[in-house]
Amino acid sequence: MKAISALLEWTGMIGLARRAIAVGSGLVLALHRVLPCDEQNLCYNPHLVLSEPAFVSLLQLLRQEYEVVHLQDLLNNPAGNFGHPKVAITFDDGWEDNYRIAFPHLLAYQLPATIFASTGLLDTPQLLPEERFARLWTQCASQSTLEELVVDLHHWGMGKNKNRRLHPGQQYWSDELKRMPLNARLLLLDHLEQRYQIPLLKSQRFLTWEQVRIMTGTGLIRLASHTSRHATLSSETDRDIRQELEDSRTALWQHTGAVSDILAYPNGMYNRRVQDIVRSMGFKAALATCPGFVTRRTNPFAIPRIPVDNTTVTHAGAQLSTSRASVYFLTSGLRSAVSF
Repeated sequence: MKAISALLEWTGMIGLARRAIAVGSGLVLALHRVLPCDEQNLCYNPHLVLSEPAFVSLLQLLRQEYEVVHLQDLLNNPAGNFGHPKVAITFDDGWEDNYRIAFPHLLAYQLPATIFASTGLLDTPQLLPEERFARLWTQCASQSTLEELVVDLHHWGMGKNKNRRLHPGQQYWSDELKRMPLNARLLLLDHLEQRYQIPLLKSQRFLTWEQVRIMTGTGLIRLASHTSRHATLSSETDRDIRQELEDSRTALWQHTGAVSDILAYPNGMYNRRVQDIVRSMGFKAALATCPGFVTRRTNPFAIPRIPVDNTTVTHAGAQLSTSRASVYFLTSGLRSAVSF
């Protein structure tokens, strides 16, 4: 893949393809965490991390070959100018390193970005449910109690997927957990953490509201809704969906003075029922995680995004491969854009 990417760049094919898609398409990139190389192993999921050196190189690539714009500007008109496709940078969840690591580089290059924050987690010591489960699984693995944990998970009604493997691993159970209503999920995690004596983690995980105000005050960074508590909306009741969205929008208004009318679905999971509720509450657009280009025909409540992390655009886990990243953006964009 590395050799093919380099060849395509050397022959000029990548540049031709970029100019072709710029006519009527744009790209939305989805990031989560940007971490220095010596901190990457601290993240519970390597697929959420882009190294700091790779992030800097990514910004350089985007500034040179693309037209980086605010997300709303791209949604209003996805077509690029002068052969440069429009691209919008987004971050999910609201991790503290968005301010500590990513923001100074965005400021240095004067590139805009949107952070989809789970507002109920900001300024708190809480963890994402997904990280809580990862820590639980890791400790049980180290203490040879995974079999007991799996039995407990079955007792809570999990593991009913008929297509599961004979001996499903952590990812299977993590995906199962995401499909539980949030209140039940939190109750289960409270019980299991107490049963298996998982120690408290006191380090700051998410942004503070003061950091949010500093970033949004520059005009480069905008905040938007990722629900209040990172709830998988397709697993919630209509009432709870509305509550998650309303709590998030209220918090954003109180702390930033901005009205949020764009949503990113937590875990990328949604269905027609969720779309209808989101639309009825006055949201103008909602972003998924399926890859694709954004065009004027794209369903505004299923906006495709291209995930960016170390596994997709780097070599040796730290340095950006510009040719690989360029080919990845093009091939990911061509996969499928969800349309009316």
